[in-house]
Amino acid sequence: VLGEIRASAFGGELRLRDLVVEEPLGLVPRARMDLALHRLDLAQLTSVFDFGRIQGRLNLELDELRLQQWRPVAFTARLYTPPGDDAPRRISQRAVNNISRVGGGGAVAALSSGVMRYFDSFGYRRIGWSCTLRRGVCQMGGVGPARDGRGYVLVEGQGLPRIDVIGHAQQVSWDSLLTQLRNLSAKPAPGVQ
Repeated sequence: VLGEIRASAFGGELRLRDLVVEEPLGLVPRARMDLALHRLDLAQLTSVFDFGRIQGRLNLELDELRLQQWRPVAFTARLYTPPGDDAPRRISQRAVNNISRVGGGGAVAALSSGVMRYFDSFGYRRIGWSCTLRRGVCQMGGVGPARDGRGYVLVEGQGLPRIDVIGHAQQVSWDSLLTQLRNLSAKPAPGVQ
């Protein structure tokens, strides 16, 4: 068991704890650990990936991560806006569309038609996503339930114009989710100029 590793990443702090590696050169290498990234600068992070621009800070907590043949087979993950953070918070249309796709929402149609298409970015109060991976399936959630009780909030808007991103996919195959995430950065968002 390795104690704790700390490093800096994207303006925030990475902390790896309780790393255990079993049979690293064997037929079925296994590892387990807890990983936390605190106060990541989203402007730095989203400038590296072709996802859309987001400003603000983000925490990632990845607990009980289990790897088998260096692939995740179980974990509890949570991404969220740190409480009390006073950094400016803006999100581009492209990022809204991509987050909506991951959550199974329909923001693309709403943004590409009507008044919303005239805005490049939107203010937000908080962002949140969670996934509990077990047996190849990710049980998904957000910062809380949607107002109508159907789905969960991934991006809670703030100011005018206000846009909330609601996720509807409750259970998603882990392999399908990874494919979806890879595809997001490979092509532009449709309908948004």
